[in-house]
Amino acid sequence: MSTKSVTLKSVTKTFIDDQNKFVHAVSDVNLVIKQGEFATLLGPSGCGKTTTLRMVAGFEEISTGDIFFGEENVNKISPNKRDCTMVFQSYALFPHMTVFENVAYGLKIKKLPKEEIERKVDDIFAIMNLTEHKTRMPSQLSGGQQQRVALARALVMEPGVLLFDEPLSNLDAKLRLLMRDEIRRLQKRLGITAIYVTHDQSEAMSMSDKVIVMNKGKIEQIGTPQEIYQRPKTKFVADFIGTANFINGKISKVTEDELFIQTEDSVLKAIRHGDFSVDDAIQMVVRPEAIHLLEEESGEIKGKVVKSVFMGQTQDYEVEYNGVNLQVTVHNPMGERIYQVGEIVSLHFPRESLHVI
Repeated sequence: MSTKSVTLKSVTKTFIDDQNKFVHAVSDVNLVIKQGEFATLLGPSGCGKTTTLRMVAGFEEISTGDIFFGEENVNKISPNKRDCTMVFQSYALFPHMTVFENVAYGLKIKKLPKEEIERKVDDIFAIMNLTEHKTRMPSQLSGGQQQRVALARALVMEPGVLLFDEPLSNLDAKLRLLMRDEIRRLQKRLGITAIYVTHDQSEAMSMSDKVIVMNKGKIEQIGTPQEIYQRPKTKFVADFIGTANFINGKISKVTEDELFIQTEDSVLKAIRHGDFSVDDAIQMVVRPEAIHLLEEESGEIKGKVVKSVFMGQTQDYEVEYNGVNLQVTVHNPMGERIYQVGEIVSLHFPRESLHVI
């Protein structure tokens, strides 16, 4: 399998709407996906992620810009000649063909010898635990098995790039978890370059080497799952990925590695990422699990508990602080002090948990 990098240079897709106005579905996207990397395009409906994927596949024409597979510009190459295959949300299996015939279909179109087709299909069936299903029809398979067949049909072509268009959205929650683990395991084992589209942040976080967060046709941030979660560059990214609390403040002091932030009643410290100056008005992002609740007399920063809910694995709170209700999550609350609604508590924000945007 000869895997390839994918590069997008200033890629734009423009449509003309009902009022004869130009609409940028994708605007000036620049992106490099390395060989063997699993990259996910993540964002809400209408953000441009599927249009971007379809341009990579060749199903949508580029308005301006260039797409490269390795060193090759693929702008003028038709979808069936590009070195990529796509796994669709709908599986798109042929109902009148057996599982074996479905998976072998692309190889037959390429006019490979019968023995080679059988060997390649049998090899991919062994990898994907499909051998016992090879003579069945798609209608005899479960949703998860059909998705596995669709994935096998794509992989057997040994593409340089494997594309996924929300492939798990038709499966139930438990099966979705199993399939995303299986897709990631196969991708790592085969070392294939994969581009995956989803609006499901947990899918993106659990599967990806690189996450590309999109909004209104533009890239908001590119990074590892940890970078996207812990150091979001914009309020949109912070809000879209997980649950985020936002605290307003003003920079009161800047050192080489620390920021001092003045809030209404206290000064908080944060690790410095980026360029900030004294008197800059900023927002801090802090995740619910990063806030520590302590007895009232334990600290200077006070808040009032306005919600306290036991969820089994967690105790979930809302704590009013400076007119803002902060979400606070305590994991494994067994043996922990449970605070009740109306109690005054001290809030502790570890400096590494505060991220300034």
